[in-house]
Amino acid sequence: MYRVLLADDEPMILEHTKTLLDWKALGCAIVGEAHNGEEGLRLLRSLRPDIVITDVVMPGLTGLEMMDKASDLPDISYVFLSGYQEFDYVRHALRAGAVDYLLKPVEAADLKGALLRMMRRGQSVEEDYTARYGEIVAKVLCMIDEHYADPDFSLGSICENELFMNETYVGRLFQKRTGKKFTAWLTEKRIAEAKKMLTANQDAPVADIAERVGFSTAKYFIEIFKKSEGVSPTQYRQQQTQ
Repeated sequence: MYRVLLADDEPMILEHTKTLLDWKALGCAIVGEAHNGEEGLRLLRSLRPDIVITDVVMPGLTGLEMMDKASDLPDISYVFLSGYQEFDYVRHALRAGAVDYLLKPVEAADLKGALLRMMRRGQSVEEDYTARYGEIVAKVLCMIDEHYADPDFSLGSICENELFMNETYVGRLFQKRTGKKFTAWLTEKRIAEAKKMLTANQDAPVADIAERVGFSTAKYFIEIFKKSEGVSPTQYRQQQTQ
């Protein structure tokens, strides 16, 4: 059963979200309700939910700030509800790992779809990785999928904070099972995500996309992209529109 926390400063919206779906039929249970971001953060830390469905703009802390401050809590999926359509909100939410960003008034089908995508992503991908590469490597691959946008993300951080295992051993095991070094796999993941963004967001600056996929500078991103694809990010985008 997935544990769900709701956060919204509008009581009517909160009540609407509670009654929008048959939560039990989805395998979910609402374990808490927050009326502002600060209360939401307290409940996040005390209840440790699997899923947070939150408004973006709330008193005290925004939904995005609440998620940022709870970044040390593992395995929480976020769905944002908001009347705001500005690109910065969407960029921040999706870059930080949100499952989806839905505009109010949210429809039952849209929210259900977001939750089902999260459930499929959390189960089938990890199961597939485990079957192909083994449990330890599967955990590393899932962490890459979740945290590739963090420029400070590394194998060392995984081994120290998640696996509690020797980095050299895990690195060798990873290369043996996948045929690639950790850094090569992570870079390929970042480039693959960048290619999707370059195609889907024609107006997004290359520097923004570089940041969103975890590169510390746009210059380094362009250099690595050209080595991987043979063209610059701008040239790649142009090719996709021809």
